[in-house]
Amino acid sequence: MIGVKNTIRKKILSMRNRQKKDVKLNKDAAIKKRLLSLPEVRKAKIVLCYVSIKGEVKTDDMIPECLEHGKRILVPFLDDKKEAIMISEIKDLDELSPGAFGIPQPKNPKEFSLEKIDLIVVPGIAFDRRGNRVGYGSGFYDRFLKKLKKGIPTVALAYDFQIVKEIPTNGMDVRVHKIVTEKEIIKC
Repeated sequence: MIGVKNTIRKKILSMRNRQKKDVKLNKDAAIKKRLLSLPEVRKAKIVLCYVSIKGEVKTDDMIPECLEHGKRILVPFLDDKKEAIMISEIKDLDELSPGAFGIPQPKNPKEFSLEKIDLIVVPGIAFDRRGNRVGYGSGFYDRFLKKLKKGIPTVALAYDFQIVKEIPTNGMDVRVHKIVTEKEIIKC
């Protein structure tokens, strides 16, 4: 199973990194529009959203727009001591600086309660239509998602080519509820 996930990861990362900049920007805009149209997003007051890196679907435009619409935005950060994802609220992207693995995170994080989250925007490298995902391989997001109360909607952002036929799973994997691509919204 790990070998299959690694093969999927390599293939999709290669495809993601080869995208032309203007094509990627158009896809990002279409994904943002679809995401912001979701009822779960419109009614959410507190949204946890990943901060994009290395060719991921861009969130730097979505986060300020959500803030402008009065939503509270939480972003993940890696707690080195606990080797776990924690979350902190931000009011502006200027509050971020490169953290673990080069991922932007709050300069002065203040841990936020998991109980108050209304919606989670999840990163990933590949997904299948049942909501299974391949991440970067460390398992941080799956462990984090397992700690949340049941029923919090999880939405993944992906380019259409990141949707694969099937992803093998084990008891550690956590599915997402929806996947938003530039072409469709997939209900898992």
